[in-house]
Parts: sequence; structure tokens; C-alpha cells
Amino acid sequence: MKRKIGLLATARKKASNPSAAIDLYISPLFEKSVQYAQNHYDDFYFYSAKEGLLTKDQYIEPYNVSIKNFSTSEKREWAEKVISELENYVKPSQCKIYLHGGWVYREYLQPELEKAGFQYEVPLEGYSIGNQLKWYDEQQEVKK
Repeated sequence: MKRKIGLLATARKKASNPSAAIDLYISPLFEKSVQYAQNHYDDFYFYSAKEGLLTKDQYIEPYNVSIKNFSTSEKREWAEKVISELENYVKPSQCKIYLHGGWVYREYLQPELEKAGFQYEVPLEGYSIGNQLKWYDEQQEVKK
């Protein structure tokens, strides 16, 4: 059976001190996505505009970089880097990726996942941020 791997977006809102990636981002949507990933995936990673792929315990400084400011070629290079780094941890034949995050990132990540041979799913595709928050809350209620 293939492992379920979450690939989660980070957040604009951050703690003011350097922290492990799982603790640096402090938005409600990020926190809910992490809680969901902890309960539903075998493992999970994050992606950020500045760092590329992040592990949960990777220690990083607060930053202010958005992919929205990247050129198209920079966005493609960024996505290639994220998926290449992901392949250091998981192999396409051994897992299915569950991609969480907005289209501005997914637009470039999805083609790279396909190119690398990963199967993937976007559980919250088309959901507004408000509906994503509601969905995560509903998933928590189902688990109880």
C-alpha cells in the first residue's frame, strides 16, 4: 500500500523568532492543515517561497518572500527545486501526495509532480479560505 504524504503550504503570518518550520507559521489555516496532516498522513512536508521544501523540524528564520513576486521562470525553477528535494525523502512509486495550498503555488507544483511521476490529489481544490477552514473543522469533528 502506498504511503500518504502531505505537501502543505506555509503561511504569510509567522512567529518573530527563528523556529522549526512546524512552529514558525502561525495562521489558523496553517495550524489546521498541520493538525489534519498529523491525523491523516503517514508523513508531511511544507513548501515555502523562500526555502523550497521544508521538513517539520527544519529550523528557519522568519522571512517575507512571496511567490507572487517571482517571474514565471523563477516559479518554474522553484517548483522543480521543491519536487526534486521531495524526491530525497519519498519516491513516486511508494506514495501518493496530498497537495494543500493555493493555486498560485499549485499551478507550478502540479506539473512538476506529474513530470516526476508522483500520483497526487488536491483535497481542497476550488475551496475558498473560509471553506477550507470549515472543511478542516469538519474533519476534526468526524475524527472525534
